[in-house]
Amino acid sequence: MVLVWRRAWAARGLLSAALVAALVAVALVTGLADYSRRAVDAGARAVLAASPAQERSLLVSGSGGPDRAAFAARDRAVRDRFAAGLGGASVTVRGARYGTGRELTGDLGAARAGDDPVFAELTTLEDLAGHAELVAGRQPTGGAVPTQVLLPERVAAVLGLAVGERVPLRDRATERTGEVEVVGLFRPRDPTGSYWRLAPGAVAAGSETSYGPFLLDPADFDRTFPGTTSAAWLVEPDLAAVGPGRLDAVRRAVATEVADLPGATGLGSSAQTVTTMDRLIDRLTRADLVGRSSLLTPLLLVLVLGGYALVLVAALLNEDRRGQTALLRARGAARGQIAGLAVREAALVVLPAALLGPPIAAEALRRIGRDQGWSELTARGGTTLTWAV
Repeated sequence: MVLVWRRAWAARGLLSAALVAALVAVALVTGLADYSRRAVDAGARAVLAASPAQERSLLVSGSGGPDRAAFAARDRAVRDRFAAGLGGASVTVRGARYGTGRELTGDLGAARAGDDPVFAELTTLEDLAGHAELVAGRQPTGGAVPTQVLLPERVAAVLGLAVGERVPLRDRATERTGEVEVVGLFRPRDPTGSYWRLAPGAVAAGSETSYGPFLLDPADFDRTFPGTTSAAWLVEPDLAAVGPGRLDAVRRAVATEVADLPGATGLGSSAQTVTTMDRLIDRLTRADLVGRSSLLTPLLLVLVLGGYALVLVAALLNEDRRGQTALLRARGAARGQIAGLAVREAALVVLPAALLGPPIAAEALRRIGRDQGWSELTARGGTTLTWAV
């Protein structure tokens, strides 16, 4: 090893040039690879953020059954179908129940068009607190008389209702009259979120003959609608965490569930499944392909130029060492020994470049991309991937 150091010191100028060329080549190659990965991830997130709710989720709806026990069985069956995810993607399932046949009989102002009856959409929603904020009043209390409800701020404005008002209702099936009390108003945090497919009336105007949702406490809903109700489940896979290679598996899993779910959950002919997730998956796949191929040419150019620089330096070093090599051969050094010296000298150039190039590239990209929202991508193993490249 002493001979290796002496030979390296004698040719320190050429070896330094080789080290710089190798370091620059490694840093550029790993930097471009890491940049490509981050750009693709950022592009996928932009595609997901801009996609409509129907492309990001699967809405399953159907009959909730003749009573509470039947709904519980169907609810459990639907959730069990997605407990293992969709094609490797983790899934969040949220449910809702809907009651029908309650007519608004009070003064509705401009909300009443003609002589057609106007109905209230009495609903119970799972995880409302995670997707809406209370802007007035409080949450409903189960078992209160009259029954307490929450209203979307938008619907309350259309109907001219405020917190504390009582809303008269008539049961069209029994012709009995009753009333509910508005105890709170809420506003969706993200009106474009997939969650509001369970209650579209909370974020956009719907039919002129029905308004809602009038949200009840689950216990009050069971007491108000002891018989047949409708139900819906929103299935939302975490596509942001799915690698491009697993998107086809997600697509196949969605298609399988759409075909098999009605029979497997007891929903039967009442089941409806609505999604256009395949379109989103197509766009994500194309975005990944375009993002990776766009940097292929510069990556190849860097490889070629870096390799050319190293070959040129190696040729110069070989010419400089020609006399030393001849002297070693004359003193009985075998070809294997001379090759071993060359390998160890090459290690003096390659190892520092391999060790320093990836962290230099990662740090440069971290500084460049600090204002582009890439900090979280770096934390997700970007430096490890850069070292692997």
